[in-house]
Amino acid sequence: MNTRKEQAAPERQRRLARRASVQHKSVPLLSRAALDFLLSETISFLLSAGLPKKSLARVLRKEAHRIGAGGRLKRSQAARAVKEGHENLVEIGGVIHDWHRLRAYTHRKTGEPRALRAAELRGLIGRRFPAERVDMALRWMRINGIVQQHERGTYSVCMGRQVVLQGPRPLAMKRVAALVPQYLRISLRNAYTSDPLSRDIDRDARVFFLPEKWVGLWRAVARERTEAFLEGVDNWLEDHTRCDDSGPVREVAIHCYAYTGEPRSPKASETNIGRLEGER
Repeated sequence: MNTRKEQAAPERQRRLARRASVQHKSVPLLSRAALDFLLSETISFLLSAGLPKKSLARVLRKEAHRIGAGGRLKRSQAARAVKEGHENLVEIGGVIHDWHRLRAYTHRKTGEPRALRAAELRGLIGRRFPAERVDMALRWMRINGIVQQHERGTYSVCMGRQVVLQGPRPLAMKRVAALVPQYLRISLRNAYTSDPLSRDIDRDARVFFLPEKWVGLWRAVARERTEAFLEGVDNWLEDHTRCDDSGPVREVAIHCYAYTGEPRSPKASETNIGRLEGER
């Protein structure tokens, strides 16, 4: 004999499904073609990044069943680890920023970051991390080539003010997992925000037919100019951040990336993209 709880379960699922349907209809569909394309490209990315087809199919079926029953997507336990890893990387970037900027850690004449004794570096890291995590942060910085330890016991920084991961692929994938959802939220928020001045920045400079011989130079120019730009923005953010402010606070960031597509053959007879007034 079925219990009342078992009898009520289907009805509860129907109510949840109706509620989800109403909520879905209340939000205007921005572009079905764009969303379908985004879904297919996301699946393609997951497969290219190494997720087995069977594992992906199993997860998709599970989430599809959950949504079909009126439930919500369930955030995996890995999400917390990715979020914490992202925050740790940002704070380590802040340590490097302090090392380049604070007078106590730079050469008086050159203004460049000087070699630090172990106690000094631990003190510098302790400005950003609680005491129990200082050794963990220092170990991570050594393993990933952020700092180098010398025979005399001092440490020097191995890169500029922007921390660039040079380690194994999993670190890069964790960074992608943290940043891509932020970009998607920016795009969605901007789509629903009517006031252009209230939108977050989402702009690009792009051409479709850069000769292959200039691609290497393009990458060098992009690195050079974004480094100078981000240094100024980073200084402003650090001057205004307040972790103990009495009012509400938010995470804010500006993220730059350069895109290089696959090689292609220009077909001037078929397209005139970027030439509003014809060939020049």
